[in-house]
Amino acid sequence: MSPNTTGLHYMPWAFSNFRDKPFWLNRVAFIALILVSSTAFAQDGPSSNSSKEFAGLLTGNSKHASDPSAPNPIAETAIAKTGYEVAEQPHADIWTQVAELRELVNSQEYEIASLRSQLQTPLTQKMAHSGNQWFATYESVIAQPIQNNTTGLIIETDSGYSHIAFPWQMEHSPRVQFGKQSLDDSLGWRVRYWQFRHTEGFVANDANGLIPLGNEATVGYLSEDGDITVGLAFIEEGEFRSKIRTDVIDWEMQRQLADPLNVYAGIRYAKLAQTYVAMTDQGNANSISEFRGIGPTVAMRLQHNLALKQLSLFTELRGSLLFGHKKFSVADDANNLTQSIGDIDLRSFRDGGDTLSSNAEMQIGIRYTPSNWMSLTVAFEAQHFTNVGGPNPTGVFTGPDSGLSGDSPIDDSLSFIGITVGTELLW
Repeated sequence: MSPNTTGLHYMPWAFSNFRDKPFWLNRVAFIALILVSSTAFAQDGPSSNSSKEFAGLLTGNSKHASDPSAPNPIAETAIAKTGYEVAEQPHADIWTQVAELRELVNSQEYEIASLRSQLQTPLTQKMAHSGNQWFATYESVIAQPIQNNTTGLIIETDSGYSHIAFPWQMEHSPRVQFGKQSLDDSLGWRVRYWQFRHTEGFVANDANGLIPLGNEATVGYLSEDGDITVGLAFIEEGEFRSKIRTDVIDWEMQRQLADPLNVYAGIRYAKLAQTYVAMTDQGNANSISEFRGIGPTVAMRLQHNLALKQLSLFTELRGSLLFGHKKFSVADDANNLTQSIGDIDLRSFRDGGDTLSSNAEMQIGIRYTPSNWMSLTVAFEAQHFTNVGGPNPTGVFTGPDSGLSGDSPIDDSLSFIGITVGTELLW
């Protein structure tokens, strides 16, 4: 090969041949060519014509850039070291190809950063598409119950009537679940149990001002011609309590439709019992409302991984239809009367279903996964059960002339709203 070719001939050849090659091969070729030139510069010295021409080429001030016919010591040195000679190309094409290579390098670096981020994602956030995973979860459901009718006492004052409601607040209730989650096209399963069992109450008298001196209170359920037939009247002081207990069991099959989406379908059993007790200077009254039902339940869970490592957002939605039986009864020792609805049934419980209740749940929150075997969750949660009944006094005053009017206690709904804090173990 002739050593008299001018221009930086070997660099366009490298760019045109390695432009579409893998990122690592491009960089190796580029570095190799630079090393060949820099070796020659080291031998010639920093003040040599080769060094000056190379520096000028990088800054755009080389002699060859202004006079392409001038001899180029860089090309001569590279040809002597490598033994290759290529056709001359314009100097502008060299920098165009350098810019293209730089864009390719930036693109490859972005892809490498993306792959590195995915590799750092915990296994529980980027699940493999094969096998199953056992899990156990404990959740503290801190929720406030919301009854359709929260009346504990009706106060009669000079200006009218006032209902005193039970001051329900946030209460802790445990929920546990256990199962095997499918990470591929097979079926998984889980069993869940949730229990809420709490009592709320208050004392009313003239000392705390709930029953002003000279006024009276009423606990009314049923009436006839405006007069109480079941309940208590002319109350001046008393203690009033309300209790709620729920037992909810789910058994479900699970299927992963996509990496972030799981669907569940199965059976739910629910028992919701509510009681009311009034202990007053005029006697005692108590009532109970209970619903027990079983039916299909479906749920879906969607999870979205965040840019921050180990954090993800999730939401879970559920709907259930419960077919079962409900009952209500109330009694007082002032009138010595008891009124019951559905409390006595000639049929067995299996054949005595007479109520259809629907149930909806929603949960949305954030998940933290510090390791592959544990995750922590915090979420907002709401639940609603329809047509399960209520125990609290249903009577309302319609005015001085009409007296007390009763309402049905068996078609009330019950809701819960609050936050959930959970811990999940996986193996």
